[in-house]
Amino acid sequence: MMITIGNLALDTDFEYRIIREEDNDLDIFIDLNYRSLDVCTKESEFFNSRIQFPFVRSLILRINKDKNTMTIHLMRDIDLFSAFANFEVDYKDSIFNIKNDNEKVYISKTLK
Repeated sequence: MMITIGNLALDTDFEYRIIREEDNDLDIFIDLNYRSLDVCTKESEFFNSRIQFPFVRSLILRINKDKNTMTIHLMRDIDLFSAFANFEVDYKDSIFNIKNDNEKVYISKTLK
C-alpha cells in the first residue's frame, strides 16, 4: 500500500500505526515479526549492494516533515527502548519502500 505523509511517499507491504505525532515530527511503528532486514545500498559509494540485519522485531520511522529526513530505528523487541541500530535517510523526491519477501524484508529508496 502506498501512503503519503507530508513529503514522504511510503510503499509498504506491512501494517503500520502512528505512535506519536507532534508539530512536524511523526513516529510510525511497523511490525516485521522477527524477519531479516536487508537495507539496499545500490546507490552507496561505500557498500556494494546491501546491509543485512537478522531477526528484526519491528521498525520505528521517526519522520521530520520540515527537513525531509527520517531516522529508522531497528528494534529487537516490542519495547520502544530496544533499538539496536538506526540510520537516517533523506526521503525528498523519493519513494521509500518496505517490502516483504517471505522471511526477508527489503528496504530501498527509489526516485519519484
